[in-house]
Amino acid sequence: MKHVCSLPGIVVIAACSQHNVTTNTTKAGPTQVFLIDAPFPYDQVARVDVYIVRVAASTKPDTAGNASDSLQTGLRTITAPHRAYNLLELGNGAAAKLGEGIVLPGQYVQFLITMDADSSSITLKDGTVLTNRTSPGIDWGGYPSRFSFGLFTDPPIQIADSGAVVIIDFDLGRSFYARDPANAAAGFNYVGYMQVRNSAVTGSVSGTVMGQNDGAIADASIALLVVNPNYPTDEATWGVLGTARSDATGRFRLPYASPGSYVLAVDAPATSVYGGLRLPNVSVSTGAETQTGTLIVPHK
Repeated sequence: MKHVCSLPGIVVIAACSQHNVTTNTTKAGPTQVFLIDAPFPYDQVARVDVYIVRVAASTKPDTAGNASDSLQTGLRTITAPHRAYNLLELGNGAAAKLGEGIVLPGQYVQFLITMDADSSSITLKDGTVLTNRTSPGIDWGGYPSRFSFGLFTDPPIQIADSGAVVIIDFDLGRSFYARDPANAAAGFNYVGYMQVRNSAVTGSVSGTVMGQNDGAIADASIALLVVNPNYPTDEATWGVLGTARSDATGRFRLPYASPGSYVLAVDAPATSVYGGLRLPNVSVSTGAETQTGTLIVPHK
């Protein structure tokens, strides 16, 4: 079974994506795949282990998740790690290499991430392990123990003759929802929220978060927001390109961002005396790091 992911400006439903696909069968370069993660907003959680079976790419938008590699399906397996990754270790620029493989050059319009729910778990700080077999545990939304998550790219990701470095951005906070935010032991529901990018055409954003008349703000929530042109004043309708959190010194770095102009949202922790701020017109350019400098967050 294939789970389809649609994100404004980043990932689109296959039926809405029509592209001319070209493939050069005479050359093939190594394509590497890395996994990164957005922050998880639940302090009671010690580990989130997600088992990755396979990462594949397809030149066709309608490739089934259980399809075999062939010219007919357009599918190419890049790597098959068959192991679990603790997503909490991946944040603020940290990445895990899932592997690499030989993929024919061309335009790839779909990436398939195959996961194993039976081998995935969430471990709380008190030692409790939540799985799809515990009660309470993880509800995978009716998907089977092994399923593929489809990411459709617009524009397509171009893999060159020399290969590419592909980034899978697994947004943990929007993929697993706590049934009771105050009590993680009540279990989680899986929704699934991922994005895929070619690192060669990305930039990054960095800065420092400080409190008004005070020092650094740690654990502030950072997000690059995509303004909805139909509702430019309604933030609830805007897209989210990526998220990060500030460290103990207030510094943050949001890597692998697609080029464009965004609103940078900064929100202090809910328990803080500080509120938030919105910085418009934050520009991201390919191969460059946009430095916002020190961001002063006002009191609530």
